Amino acid sequence: MLVALITLLLTAAFAVQVAAQDAAATTAADEAEPADDSRFSIETFLEVPVLNSPAVSPDGKQVAYLWTRRDLAEDERLTQLWLADADKGTVRRLSFGEDRPGQLAWRPDGALSFVRAVDGSPQVWINPLDGSEPRPVTDIEGGVSGYWWSPDGKRLAVLAEGADPEDGDDVDDAASDDDADDDDTAGETEETEEAEECDSEIDPDRADWTVFDRLEQPDEYHQLWIVAAQDDGPDDPEVEVESRQLTEAPLHPYHVAWSPDGQTIALTYNARFSSLVDEEQQVGLLDVASGELTPITPDDRHSSLGAFSPDGRQLAYFTDRKADLRAYLNLKDVVLRDLETGQTRVLTESTQLALGGTGSTPGAAPVWSKKGKHLFIPAAEATTFDLYRIDVKKRELRKVTELDGNLGGWDIGAGKLAYVESARHLPGSLYLRPVDKDKPKLLASTNETVAPYNLQPPLLLTLPGFEGGTVEGYLFLPLGQGTSDRLPAIIEMHGGPYSRYGNSWTTRYPWHVLAHEGFAVFIANPRGGTGYGEEFLRGVYRNFGTDDYRDLMAAVDALVRQGTIDPERMGFTGYSYGGLMTNVVISRTDRFKAAVSIAGIYNYVSAMGQNNPQLFVDSYQQPWAGDLQRMWEHSPASRADQITTPTLIMHGMEDHPVDPRQSIELFSYLQLNGVPSRLVLYPGEGHGINKPSHMIDYQTRELEWFRHYLLGDE
Repeated sequence: MLVALITLLLTAAFAVQVAAQDAAATTAADEAEPADDSRFSIETFLEVPVLNSPAVSPDGKQVAYLWTRRDLAEDERLTQLWLADADKGTVRRLSFGEDRPGQLAWRPDGALSFVRAVDGSPQVWINPLDGSEPRPVTDIEGGVSGYWWSPDGKRLAVLAEGADPEDGDDVDDAASDDDADDDDTAGETEETEEAEECDSEIDPDRADWTVFDRLEQPDEYHQLWIVAAQDDGPDDPEVEVESRQLTEAPLHPYHVAWSPDGQTIALTYNARFSSLVDEEQQVGLLDVASGELTPITPDDRHSSLGAFSPDGRQLAYFTDRKADLRAYLNLKDVVLRDLETGQTRVLTESTQLALGGTGSTPGAAPVWSKKGKHLFIPAAEATTFDLYRIDVKKRELRKVTELDGNLGGWDIGAGKLAYVESARHLPGSLYLRPVDKDKPKLLASTNETVAPYNLQPPLLLTLPGFEGGTVEGYLFLPLGQGTSDRLPAIIEMHGGPYSRYGNSWTTRYPWHVLAHEGFAVFIANPRGGTGYGEEFLRGVYRNFGTDDYRDLMAAVDALVRQGTIDPERMGFTGYSYGGLMTNVVISRTDRFKAAVSIAGIYNYVSAMGQNNPQLFVDSYQQPWAGDLQRMWEHSPASRADQITTPTLIMHGMEDHPVDPRQSIELFSYLQLNGVPSRLVLYPGEGHGINKPSHMIDYQTRELEWFRHYLLGDE
């Protein structure tokens, strides 16, 4: 991408300066005291394992799942493949290498499949679970990024690099040149001859420039292929290798659903190829034999994640409820299409739930019951997240789970539901139960890993917001402290903004660590988030950092009034949109004694040309034209001279959604204005700072920043 190229050029030299300035201040991660076994430290938090990606076997007796944690000593993330036997009550580990298996699925014959990268090439592997060795069933140059089994288990639809186009233009060009030599060369000017001579001397190996005609390059995205599964490996002589590319750029395919007869694929795709406009996803029917794609959803609304009914006569998918605003600002509905008549029915038209996930765009396709009477989808309501069932005929939506925590990964097969449940103080457990009976059986858990640290569940608070609104959030308290102890406090805003904080474990934010260090921590859901209905979701439309900021300040005022937090010892932080909100806060008030901004936007106007512009394209009216002045007025950059809060800024150097130049710009103004500040740029990191050594560093810096400015520590 052009943005990435410019980012590297601008940030590389700057990072050297920052590193040099910071070399004298060795981080606490390098000089840490020996760990206290009773203290929930950053290192302890980062190494807590979690369970995810459950997959129910075709007979419903086994559940495959992934166990993951960070290995700080090796500075890597570990992923292990495990198998639980529900009848025997046993679990066993199936992977022992360092290849990080993922994308678990079951082939119809009962073989467990997964993606495994060997020698850097991710391929689809199977483990038949019959005592034979796991083996690859694909051998695709460049590897695969996604796969879906055909109903008979003999073929796979995979996402992989598109084939190079046939190089036929050079032959035509050569013929044209030959023809020109016959008659037209007599009219050539001397300047033309000199230009041709210069062109012929260009060394193609030195032509390292890139020409852009679009914001992104279509060739960057994987295309859809049909390949044969080679059970005995890539050299299986019994398999006639089928390998056909069904889509090509600029189409950008995302998700596949096979029809029961294996002749049609319901494809979620973006016709404009770009991830910058992923809210323009559509669903189309792709004929497997011919490759012909027929769009079936309206082009003025986001539609995604199709699922065929068991009899193949109907297709369920998600779509925007309204066409007046774009995807981020829309509730989603589940729509049912009769494939014979083309008629559609909306099944969820009255709900205010966030369907399909906790964000404003769904993350998982609906799942049909065996007889086609029901559809299963996850949905968020306020801080809860459960599995729901839709009665297709009655168009009724009912809860399947009533969890104390939040639903994590889940899967349905053979009438059984496997799911992971976690909570703010519990990393999670894996359960299996009948779909129609709330009688879960515990299969595995990692909750015991945090048991020695006496992590307390945070308090769920509903506080007054701006102009009669409300702000829900979680309050983490230090051990032995109460809600009237006037504690040093850290306020945190979530990312998005079209997201929310629910009752689930986090692998990124060390709130319990901060609480163990003596801070009250309040994580907030102001307007603009999901799970609270359409009006709440649209509460920041054309108003980033305005009414949501006022919501947050009203909630802080309430916490001060009730005596929970000390108004003289408050800090503010956030990641992504939370970083944007941190920048807003320090530009609008000096009530916070310290701030930590991570991967946040500072200048809305420059961000349109530096970042993935989608956030502003969705959230303002033609931000490149109509709302440009409005965006500037809302932007923290427009109040640069008013910032006095000591601010720590951190950012990944390869961040494409939020360009690191946003943090560089903020830091530059803070330095010029004499505001205590520090900028840390992490090489090789995108929008998520994920390398374990980098996570230790940025979280330690955050803790030390707040300890210094709120507690007076050196």
